[in-house]
Amino acid sequence: MTSLSNRVITIYNRKTSMRLAPAEWEAIETICKRENISRKTLFELIDMNRDERLGLTSSIRLFSIIYYKNSISNKPKTDNDSTDFINPIFEAIKGIV
Repeated sequence: MTSLSNRVITIYNRKTSMRLAPAEWEAIETICKRENISRKTLFELIDMNRDERLGLTSSIRLFSIIYYKNSISNKPKTDNDSTDFINPIFEAIKGIV
């Protein structure tokens, strides 16, 4: 069994701790690099848009799953799509609300 790794993070200029498995931390770092966003900003976006019944750690786990699921699904763009670009971060955040 993989042990959880505790890290102190800063969101909204306050410090808190979060425990994720090493693979989960790696997934978050990969998403941040791929989307050119800081971990702090990503966590704040997730926190602002999460279901209030879920904690931040659970919301981040759910976000990561949805992000990766969306990245491997090949949803064809429909003719009535009004946007040429859909931001993968905001698409994944929709799933945690």
